[in-house]
Amino acid sequence: MKIDNLPKKFEAIWKKALPLLRKGRPGDDVHSKETVETILSYHKSLKLDLDILVPVGMLHDIGHSAIMPEHFSYITGFDKVSNGKLVHMLVGAKIANDILRSLRYDKKKTKEIVDIISMHDFDQLKGFDARAFYTSRNKKIFHDIDSMDRFNARRLHSFIPKGDKSGGEKMMRLLEESLNQFFYGHFKKIAQKNLEVLRKDLSID
Repeated sequence: MKIDNLPKKFEAIWKKALPLLRKGRPGDDVHSKETVETILSYHKSLKLDLDILVPVGMLHDIGHSAIMPEHFSYITGFDKVSNGKLVHMLVGAKIANDILRSLRYDKKKTKEIVDIISMHDFDQLKGFDARAFYTSRNKKIFHDIDSMDRFNARRLHSFIPKGDKSGGEKMMRLLEESLNQFFYGHFKKIAQKNLEVLRKDLSID
């Protein structure tokens, strides 16, 4: 799977990441590819730090490769899904660190990349003030770009069975609530437009 317009210096990271992403949840490889392509598309207009954000885009969900279905029997607490997200962030940070160190990536940049991966889904965990953790521009930018995938019609249909209107309505409510978590108006407007398309697609008033 090739990432469009990927600078050559990032190819080695993608080569190591892709097999692991394919071991994780279905679609994680496509999501990571599209996330990186979105980052590259905004590079010039937003003056993005590609040395940080491209590796984060490639590696942020790689922790799912180490979580097998049977592992969820050992993830305890009131909300296994949320706790599973915490596990994938922490495991993913370790895997990302190992990959970047094996490639002798810049140590200071590696530290920031790993930090972002270790907390990139905090906005989906209960009991956390996510905005207290997204304290840098890179964290905020990545949060918004990653969050836009939740408003992707293809992605949404992979979670909601065809004809499940109640499931669609519940997802719509969750997406509407998550609109308030965007940091940048530009990305929020895109998500809002996509939400209206999704609403019509699912025939939800």
